[in-house]
Amino acid sequence: MSLVGKHRDKVTAVDCVPDDWRCEQLGGFVTLLTGAPFKSELFSTNGGVPLIRIRDLLRGFSETGYVGDYDDRYLVNAGDVLVGMDGEFHVVRWKSSQALLNQRVLKISEKPGHSDEGFLFFFVASVIGKIQDGISATTVKHLSTKDLQNLTAVIPPLPEQQKIAAILTAVDDKLDVIARQIEATQALKQGMMQTLFSLGVGTQDANGSWIPHTEFKESELGDIPVGWEVCTLESVATVERGKFSARPRNDPKYFENGDIPFVQTGDIASVPRYIENASQFLNADGLAVSKRFPAGTIFITIAANIGDVAIAKIPMACPDSLVGIKAHSDACDNTWLYYQLANNKDYFDSQSTQNAQKNINLQVLKPFLFPLPTLKEQQRIAGALTALDDKLEVLGSRQIHYQTLKRGLMQKLLVGEWRVKLDN
Repeated sequence: MSLVGKHRDKVTAVDCVPDDWRCEQLGGFVTLLTGAPFKSELFSTNGGVPLIRIRDLLRGFSETGYVGDYDDRYLVNAGDVLVGMDGEFHVVRWKSSQALLNQRVLKISEKPGHSDEGFLFFFVASVIGKIQDGISATTVKHLSTKDLQNLTAVIPPLPEQQKIAAILTAVDDKLDVIARQIEATQALKQGMMQTLFSLGVGTQDANGSWIPHTEFKESELGDIPVGWEVCTLESVATVERGKFSARPRNDPKYFENGDIPFVQTGDIASVPRYIENASQFLNADGLAVSKRFPAGTIFITIAANIGDVAIAKIPMACPDSLVGIKAHSDACDNTWLYYQLANNKDYFDSQSTQNAQKNINLQVLKPFLFPLPTLKEQQRIAGALTALDDKLEVLGSRQIHYQTLKRGLMQKLLVGEWRVKLDN
C-alpha cells in the first residue's frame, strides 16, 4: 500500500478538498435501483429464484425463493452493492449466487467512466453512517433514494477511486480471512468440548502416552469412562453468592474514590475468559457490605443472562447477581471446571425462574451433577481447550487491529486528506 499526503486546497460546500476532486450530488455518479414489491403469495421455501430481503443482507444468503414472473433488471449478482433501507442501513456486497431484489433493499451500481463499484461500496458505507447518526434514536429509521441522490459528495477521479478501493478491499479481504478462522476455531472448540466432557482424552500408559478410553460404566448421567466419578459442584468447589445489599448500587458512599474492582453481570458477559477490569470500584465502606473473592475465582451470572462465566485474574468483589466458585485443588482443576460450567450454560438457563427477571439460586448450582475425570485428565482437557481460546484471543486482537486500520483509512482516504500514489 502506497500513500502520499497532499494539502487540500479547494473549498467546497463539503470541506476543503483536493483541487482535482469533483463536488456534486451523489445521484450524478451512481445508479440507484430499489427492489420490487414481489407478491408474498408467490414466496417459496422449496424453489424459485432466491429473494433478497433486509434480513438476508448480513448473512449473505436467502432461504426464500420467488416462483412468479419478474423483470430481469431486479436480478442481483455476487459482488453487487446493496443497502438495507430500514433499521441499521447495512451496506454489503452480495455474497451468494444470483437473486432477486426485494422492496426496501437498494442496489447501487457504478456509472461507467464516472465511478468504480468497489469505491462505491466503501464510500456509500461512509455516508450512510453519517445519515444514520443524524437520525434520532427515538425515530424509526427509514432511508429513501432521495436521501442518497441529493447528498452532496466529493468524488476523486476514477483512477484514484480504483486505487482507494483496492487498498480498502485488501483490508476487507484480511478481515474475511480472520473471520473464517475465528468461525472455524469456535466450531472446533465447540465440538471438542462436547467430546472431551463425555469421552475425555483417555489414560496414560507407562510411557506417558495417552490411550483413548475403551471401557465405560453406567451412571445417573449415562455411560461414562471407567475411572470417572459423578459429583456435585459443591463437593469439588466452594460455591458462594456475591454480597451487596445497598441500594442504589451507584451510591457515592460506596463507590466514590473506590479502588476495589466490583464486577457485575454485564462485565462477565463482555469478556471471553479472564476478567481483570470492572465497570465500578468499591471503597472501604463498599467492601464492608460486599465480599472480595480471591484471584482465580470463577464468576457465574445467576440473573438476567444466566450462565455467563469468567475467571478473575485479580481479587474482586461482586453483587448478589453473581456467584463465586473456586475448585478444591486436590480434586478438581479450576480451569477445567470453568470450561465444564461454560459448557452447561444452556442447562443453567433452563433451570431459571421468571419473576421480575430470569434467575437461578444456589439450590440449582450446588447440587449440579457432572462426570469428573481424574485430575491429570482434567488438566489435559483444560490444556487443549485453553490452547484454542488462546488462538481465539490472538485472532480477536488481529480482527480489532484491522477493523481499526480500516476505519482510519476510510476517514483519511475518502475525503482526500490522504492521497494514494497512482501507478504509472
